[in-house]
Amino acid sequence: MEDRTALTSLRAQFASHLIDPDGADRVLAVLSEIEPRLPELLEQFAERKITLINFLAYSPGSLEKIQRHPDLLRWLLSADVTSSKRRLRDAAADAKLTDDQNFSRLRRWKSDEMLRIAFRDFSGQADLVETTADLTAVAERCVGTVLAGVLATAARRWGTPKTGIGVLAMGKFGGEELNYSSDIDVIFFYGEDGALNPNFSYHEYYTRIAQRVVDTFSTRENPLFRIDLRLRPEGAAGPLVRSLVSMEHYYSGYGETWERLALIKARGICGDGELLYEFNQRLQPFIFPKIVSVELLDEVADLKLRIERDLVGSEELHRNVKLGFGGIREIEFTVQALQLLHGARHAFLQGRNTLKTLIALERLQLLPVAAVRSLEEAYVFLRTLEHRLQMVREQQTHTLPADPQTQALIGRSLGFDSRDRFLETLAKHTQAVRNTFEHLLQGRSATPATPAGTGFFRAPEAARRALDALASGPAGVHVSPRNKRLYRKLEPELLSWLADMADPDAALTRFVRFVDAYGIRGALFETLLANPRLLELLVRLFDASAFFSEIVIRRPQLIEEVARGRDLSARHTVADFEKGLAQNDENLDPETWVRVYRRAELVRLVLKDVLGLVSLEELQEEMSNLAEACLRFCMQLSGSSTGLTVLALGKFGGRELLYGADLDVVLVGEDPLLAERLIKLMNTKTSEGRVFGLDTRLRPEGESGALVVGLEQYQAYFEQRAQVWEMQSLCKARVLRGPDAVPLAKAVRRIWEKAADRDDLRDKIGQMYLRVVTQREKGSDFYHLKTGRGGIMAIEFVTQFLQMREKVFETNSLHALERLTERGRGEQTGPLAAAYRFFRRLEAALRRVDNSSVSQLPQAPEDQAQLAKWAGFGTREALLSRYARERAEVHRIACAVLGVDGEHGGPTD
Repeated sequence: MEDRTALTSLRAQFASHLIDPDGADRVLAVLSEIEPRLPELLEQFAERKITLINFLAYSPGSLEKIQRHPDLLRWLLSADVTSSKRRLRDAAADAKLTDDQNFSRLRRWKSDEMLRIAFRDFSGQADLVETTADLTAVAERCVGTVLAGVLATAARRWGTPKTGIGVLAMGKFGGEELNYSSDIDVIFFYGEDGALNPNFSYHEYYTRIAQRVVDTFSTRENPLFRIDLRLRPEGAAGPLVRSLVSMEHYYSGYGETWERLALIKARGICGDGELLYEFNQRLQPFIFPKIVSVELLDEVADLKLRIERDLVGSEELHRNVKLGFGGIREIEFTVQALQLLHGARHAFLQGRNTLKTLIALERLQLLPVAAVRSLEEAYVFLRTLEHRLQMVREQQTHTLPADPQTQALIGRSLGFDSRDRFLETLAKHTQAVRNTFEHLLQGRSATPATPAGTGFFRAPEAARRALDALASGPAGVHVSPRNKRLYRKLEPELLSWLADMADPDAALTRFVRFVDAYGIRGALFETLLANPRLLELLVRLFDASAFFSEIVIRRPQLIEEVARGRDLSARHTVADFEKGLAQNDENLDPETWVRVYRRAELVRLVLKDVLGLVSLEELQEEMSNLAEACLRFCMQLSGSSTGLTVLALGKFGGRELLYGADLDVVLVGEDPLLAERLIKLMNTKTSEGRVFGLDTRLRPEGESGALVVGLEQYQAYFEQRAQVWEMQSLCKARVLRGPDAVPLAKAVRRIWEKAADRDDLRDKIGQMYLRVVTQREKGSDFYHLKTGRGGIMAIEFVTQFLQMREKVFETNSLHALERLTERGRGEQTGPLAAAYRFFRRLEAALRRVDNSSVSQLPQAPEDQAQLAKWAGFGTREALLSRYARERAEVHRIACAVLGVDGEHGGPTD
């Protein structure tokens, strides 16, 4: 009780200094559990106790470290933390950190050091220079320690080559300016080619060494750092290690401007010291050539444009402190461009650290003093902000969150008294950086007059730059004259297809990114010239769906089956999909495989859709078949196929799924653990995405009811407590599989038929329809495609009422309308079927964009114009006119059939 009183008193003392009061309360609650004498301990922190609480409230990841290792709380008071004179590098200590093959002590040491550095940074005990230097030293020690351990193990097993290995730190690692969640860019190389024995070359030996180092760093549990090897010669396509001679030959023969920029920061950190020195001597002429064309600035401008093109949306462009408008990368490009232009004549400019090089640029008068000062201030501010973003959980992020509250919290952590002041300062710095960057380029990022053929783009100049980039290739890739000629033949066809797209600018940007990601440009260009249908497919996909475009851009191999002539028109049944799942062509673990397979098949479906090879009914059925096959596979995998019976409802029950839909199900059985395992397997999102989301809210009692329900309980619920709308929902009920499949199907049919005989059925469904459509916000009904007056739900309500009255048990809406037409209801069902197809086609186009469950028309005219093009209308006016007519007619029929007052009329804009 005394400790609690003391904590309450402490909390009251510094309440006004907390940047996150709620977070502070959570911190105190956690610390009081692991430290019995917390008030006394906090007093030892003196004036730093408020900073400690603010730090742990701001950085949950740091608090979690202290929870796992309570001794760290007292360690933050030690000289290790408070002193700026400590040494990170110690040979004797390094030997202790290699106590086991997993480097457990090294991992713990690294974790503790990250906590220490973050606390000193947050509390103001360390400035940016010290923080980045310490972070770099931690990474350097980790690489050196692991390499030494791996080399020692290899020597005992295979012996030692007569030539050594060197490790180059690149990027921020090389510049001794790492941040909290940096990848560490490294290049491995060895001295001379040779062999340990006739069957084991030095190249093979050091490839194993490098791979072992990378594997040690990349363990999932308690990782060290993420190692990025893409800056090596030929990038990800190149060998993991090269000899020094091979490195020299590559850079002298194929090295590009971006590789020169990267090598400015190359720094030998461990391995053979003499080899590292020789590398620096041999590569110096390439890094800092004596003659440099001023066209270098054009290439730097193009590099920046490529980076900005890959940022999603203009809003993120201004929130990404690294790659966005006036961000860290623009400062680095400014500095590095001037280093390349003048470094050969001024050795003083050949440094690796950005801030130190800015000082050199000022002394050599290569930048005005005011520009240097603004770049220095902006660099310190943006790097400090970047550290705050990453400090929370040591995650790699460079984007300021859009949430105002989070922005305000970050601002307070930096000492700003308001969010507005923080954002104003950020904008001031980024604008100053952009001004200097553009002044350096002297308008080189501007494009010449727009050539003929690009006038249909919203931004013709940007489109021309993108088209030129297709010919010249991405930074770091050598494009032969032949490939350029192939592209020039391809460009007219590309422009012809783009001119017909709803958003040609976005489609072109995605096409450029796809070509860059594909790798072998010449082979792709040849394929597209030989197979114009494939070019059309790509352009239509990149126009119609941002979501599926990203999948294909990240995994271009998904398109290769189409290029090899796979028949997209083939329709797949549940059995076909189950056969594909059973094959596991890629020999992956089943949980990964089902996600990979689902993703590939969804891409196949969207390609069929954008090419017009599939009708609405076929698309819905095949999507539902894929979902059912994946669910069956997961039931078998989770062991629930013998203990659960699955009842599909909603669009899943009616075989009417579209993009972005979850699967409405009721799980009938006795064991909730089986249901939990199945739901976790289906719903868990991994790097390969989810399988399909299972939604069980339509079960008896909804979210407050049991996750699984026995067959007898299910029947009793409908006999005693179910509401009419729940009985109406059984129009879509379809039993998929399970031990109780037959009796459940009979029970559902019996319940449904009994409900169909209710005298108040028409009144209840009519009242439900009015309740749904009148709950819309005033003035917004027109855009609600699904739940607005005369929308999709209206058609479903009318169809389901008529089904129940006519005793037509059919789960699919269009099939039900066909059967009702045969019963003489054609005057009503004919218009409803036409409207349903029209509305669902619009919904499919909208959902396809982001693979989301959106069911509202866009309100912006330009977005409506895009939708009109996707839906096959010439103009948005034509689309909206048809839409309004269909909505009004459906509402009229709904009011007449359901016997409700139609005074609200049709949809209103």
